Amino acid sequence: MKLICGDIYHDDYSNHPAFKSMLALKTLIGKTGMLAYCSYMAERLALLRMMLKETGSIYLHCDPTASHYLKIVMDNIFGAENFRNEIVWCYGKWSNKANCFQRNTDTILFYGKSENAKFNVLREFSDDKKRKMEKGWITNTVRSAKSSSGRIRQLIVYDREKAAAAIKKGNYDNVVYVDGQGSPMRNWWHIPHLNSQAKERTGYPTQKPLALLKRIIEASTDEGDVVLDPFCGCGTAVVAAHQLKRKFVGVDISLFAVETVAYSRLLNEAKMPEKDIRVLGIPMDLSQAQRLAKDDPFAFEIFAVEACVPGMVANKSQRRDKGIDGKGWLLYPVKENGKKKSLILAQVKAGKPTLSHVRDFAHVIQATEGAVAGVFITVEKAEKGHWTDGMREVAAQLGTFRHEHSMEEFERLQHWHIGQFFYKSARQRLPHLPELLDPYKKEKVPIRQTGFLTKQYGR
Repeated sequence: MKLICGDIYHDDYSNHPAFKSMLALKTLIGKTGMLAYCSYMAERLALLRMMLKETGSIYLHCDPTASHYLKIVMDNIFGAENFRNEIVWCYGKWSNKANCFQRNTDTILFYGKSENAKFNVLREFSDDKKRKMEKGWITNTVRSAKSSSGRIRQLIVYDREKAAAAIKKGNYDNVVYVDGQGSPMRNWWHIPHLNSQAKERTGYPTQKPLALLKRIIEASTDEGDVVLDPFCGCGTAVVAAHQLKRKFVGVDISLFAVETVAYSRLLNEAKMPEKDIRVLGIPMDLSQAQRLAKDDPFAFEIFAVEACVPGMVANKSQRRDKGIDGKGWLLYPVKENGKKKSLILAQVKAGKPTLSHVRDFAHVIQATEGAVAGVFITVEKAEKGHWTDGMREVAAQLGTFRHEHSMEEFERLQHWHIGQFFYKSARQRLPHLPELLDPYKKEKVPIRQTGFLTKQYGR
């Protein structure tokens, strides 16, 4: 599908399920970033359709800038006859737009694999009844059930948990749980965004409310079914699936995300037994890391950068990266020449490193605004000869740095080999750097002793 963005078409691509829609979009919007994004999504949507059972469904979340283009692509791949709903997720926010109404909605496109796609009718109550139910009872029902002292003798409850709590407290003579049916749920969902103080918030930039994912999962699956989130991020979908007693598979390209999902969300938040959490696709020893570097150098770059230092984020683009494969930010900036510097750079060499590579990276560190140090990552073991005298001399020329919160000195150019990730000693395992800032939460990143992979590798 990548060739759809260019001028050359091969016969093989004409058989792709999204070929017609991509050809139409190219005519409509031209060779734009949106066309590249739709091409990227078309490849993945076609694979996801292949993975779905005949009773399966797919929900695609998108914002208003892309939803209409993606619907064309999904009509082509899944068939317009399998379109179920355009769900409008509505939320409140307080941004000021001078030339348009506030944009307080996102779109969720809901398609079935076939006419046999599973669907459970969800029900909801009117806003008026929900307001009354939030108090635990229907007020006009209990008004006549008060004693002379004003005590409510009977409580009419539409929430099973509130009913159980009221019975436990014993404040009422009679607690009645009414299993209200409500009306079939609309495709307009008002579910608040996660604010900065929300308990479930992880700081991940694209995190969705748990309530949103639970509603989707309840609608299209039953207990024991499998939920797949191919872009799982901080793992809200897999947490929701676990809580609803579904099986799940979460996929993400980021090691940082995998650690967040496995350790922080599943192990700590969802209280899932550690023995039930399986992490696949990450090298478990040096030989596997070397094989990944050979088979897929770009995937290795991402793994190497994010395994190097907790908080370091890999560059997801392979082009025009100016020799920078990853970045991290110090928790406490360094003050030099009246300026604050906090940027830590990373460069990965899957092949054999040379003195020229090290010199070029040293120049990148010096030339990048705000950069204070860099880590040169290789597949080589840290044995004598792999980091030559000439390379050490280049590193020595860059010198060291320190900041006011530490008495230690840190080298500005450091060598780190991927084999160190599998060491048991924390001092040997990580580059010698100050504490970094969590790129999502904007707070201190804990050393990997708190990461799930720490347990996986026996740290």
